[in-house]
Amino acid sequence: MSKKNIKIALLYGGFSKEREISIKTGKAVENALKRLDYIFKVFDPINRENFIKEIVSYKPDLAFIALHGKGGEDGQIQALLEFLNIKYTGCDFKTSAICMDKKLTKKILSTYNIPVPKDYNLENLKLPAVFKPKEEGSSIGVYIVKDKNQLKEVLNKIENLDDYLIEEYIEGRELTVSILNGKVLPIIEIKTQSGFYDFENKYISNETQYLCPAPLTKNLEEKINDISLKCYNYLNCKGAIRVDIILSKDNNPFVLEINTIPGMTDHSLLPKAAAYVGISFDNLVEKIIEGALNEKKD
Repeated sequence: MSKKNIKIALLYGGFSKEREISIKTGKAVENALKRLDYIFKVFDPINRENFIKEIVSYKPDLAFIALHGKGGEDGQIQALLEFLNIKYTGCDFKTSAICMDKKLTKKILSTYNIPVPKDYNLENLKLPAVFKPKEEGSSIGVYIVKDKNQLKEVLNKIENLDDYLIEEYIEGRELTVSILNGKVLPIIEIKTQSGFYDFENKYISNETQYLCPAPLTKNLEEKINDISLKCYNYLNCKGAIRVDIILSKDNNPFVLEINTIPGMTDHSLLPKAAAYVGISFDNLVEKIIEGALNEKKD
């Protein structure tokens, strides 16, 4: 199918707490589609009913999903598009739903002997510990609790503890591995000036350093790549994903989470990793489109 004949529905915005990031990702993809000369139309599924009517009448060959958080990464939009018989970029609705639930992802990966941080509850809690929402991205609502005073403060802030995952805090190097259509891209190490890679350090601070490729021994790099690719394959991922890893002080990698719709903003990690191996932003968008059209056959 030539570019001239492909109609793309670009989906961004949505109703999650990550709407603002989704719009940044979507605008970047929109500019790339213009430069690449694709036929496309932008859709914001914030109003489900209007969105369904509009996308059905547009009859796209492919939906490019640039939605983050709930309603975008959790399988909802994917299931809807499958029902409407519209091909889309990224993982299917089952994989999306699993990866959005951090606790479930960890459970599944640990059955395959993929190293993940230990889970706690309030009864067996050992400090320091990490409290993070089971189903949010962009490090929204994540707390590192180091002492009992902090614990009280955090418990007062959290509305519903059932929505949270509590896990051991592993001090170490923050790494991320992007995988594009089944191929591992160079590992990036993230170095923040203060604290961890939270919302501020991800999207606002210009002091966060990104080392690409991460300074690792060949053996360690191969081990991390192997673990990341196993996550991709075991969870039946498609398209572009990101595996976030913490490398402990004794050089043991632990998988923290799988991001099935990585950001595509100027601060984002997937485009940085792709650029290192000569894949420009526009080329990355094109590869995501080609991967979806070739992989998702009716």
